[in-house]
Amino acid sequence: MDNEKCIVFDVWSDYACFRRGYTTTSILSYPFPSRTTITGFLAGMLGYERDSYYDLFQKDNSKIGLRIINPIKKTHLNLNYINTKIGFILKDIKNNSKRTQIPAEYLKDVKYRFYVQLDDQDVMNKLFNLIQEHKSIYTPYLGISECIANYSLVGNGLYDIELVSGENVDIDSVVLKEDTSIVIEKNKKYGIIKSPGFFNSNREVTGFLEYYYEENGNPIKVKESEYYKIGEDNVILY
Repeated sequence: MDNEKCIVFDVWSDYACFRRGYTTTSILSYPFPSRTTITGFLAGMLGYERDSYYDLFQKDNSKIGLRIINPIKKTHLNLNYINTKIGFILKDIKNNSKRTQIPAEYLKDVKYRFYVQLDDQDVMNKLFNLIQEHKSIYTPYLGISECIANYSLVGNGLYDIELVSGENVDIDSVVLKEDTSIVIEKNKKYGIIKSPGFFNSNREVTGFLEYYYEENGNPIKVKESEYYKIGEDNVILY
């Protein structure tokens, strides 16, 4: 597999919850998975153990992109948390003596398109074969383990990537805020979100990324930017 190739596949689920780390008494979700969440998703498919894969997805050896396919819809559900630090028995659970109910924001009927390019060709080959055969080492999920995800390649799943630049270009993916300015258009609903971008081996966030996105999955027009042509899509990779 050529390292100028990109794996493109869609991921979807009935529900997703990408918890914002600064929330405590109630859970709020990011509207789409952060870069670190996407790399965790990929690492799980590949069978990497927790904290063993961060070097594989650094800025200098990997590129990730995301497109919102289904409109962002939110709903609220309550989660039951059990205090496992002090131990529990079945009678306690039935009597609710050690259980706390937390309101949580979920995303509903989500669907995203992931674009993945890695310098490590062995890992790229393994990932492509797993997705093509609809297999994974660990069960894929979107944010929390209850939100099990489905996935499939887009077209043949493997596309050339071409770096180009232009003005007043419609970008199909989310757009990095620091790289460009956007053109506000009528009948579009824009958002800005900042989320973790990179981890180090100590599971410390080493960089954040800030994005523009359109909540209904419509293209975002940028004034001037470099972007990647991947199949029919104009994509910002980061």
